[in-house]
Amino acid sequence: MFPVLVQSGSYVLHSYTVVLLIAFIIGGLVRRAESRRLGYGARPGYRWVSAGALVGAIVGAKLGMLLYVDPSEWRSVLADLLGLETSGKTVIGALIGGYAGVEITKKLAGVVGSTGDAFAVAVPLSLGIGRVACLLGGCCYGTPADVAWHVHLAGADRHPVQLYEALLDFGLAGLIYLAREQPRRSGDLFKLSLIGYAAIRIVLDPFRGDARVWLGPFSAVQLVCLAAIAALWIAVQRSEQTAHAAG
Repeated sequence: MFPVLVQSGSYVLHSYTVVLLIAFIIGGLVRRAESRRLGYGARPGYRWVSAGALVGAIVGAKLGMLLYVDPSEWRSVLADLLGLETSGKTVIGALIGGYAGVEITKKLAGVVGSTGDAFAVAVPLSLGIGRVACLLGGCCYGTPADVAWHVHLAGADRHPVQLYEALLDFGLAGLIYLAREQPRRSGDLFKLSLIGYAAIRIVLDPFRGDARVWLGPFSAVQLVCLAAIAALWIAVQRSEQTAHAAG
């Protein structure tokens, strides 16, 4: 919609870049505040956790594109990753990669216990801001739609699916924020945050107009999100059972 924020001669400042940077900064500040509140900073080696999350998210964001292309194009996606090509990224892959990056870093750095709750509010909040960046930049657009609130992108009037997700992400961040003081096992709040986001993606995926791989009535993204919800929910239930048994 408004892809260019400032242009002077050959210099172009894209709105997507600016808003995405804002999302990164705000998400980082919220994560830092929550880390302090939870006392994570006192753990030896914890300073490496954020670095592991960032590296994992970058790699995962690129590998996640495998969910959006035909298997015949997977070699191209992998080649782009090895060539450090920055175009073509996906949030689902970034979340999975970031999660894996944290767990690997914790083992290498000797960090004991869960550290995910520091990201529980920061992730949906930054993702919501990031979707505003997508709307301004014209990417991740919706399906064609004849609705009063449509936006004109990619040559058609479409659902502003980026705005739909942004509002739901902000709502999820608010709910997680309100629930963060309630007693629960460490790490469960982050798992609930990820479950909420996966549910949002399942609901909104049919409104996405960009390319994707369909497996019967479901997209590959929806199936991955369903699997993630099942795995995370089982982990939360086991954590609650362990807490009750210990109590």
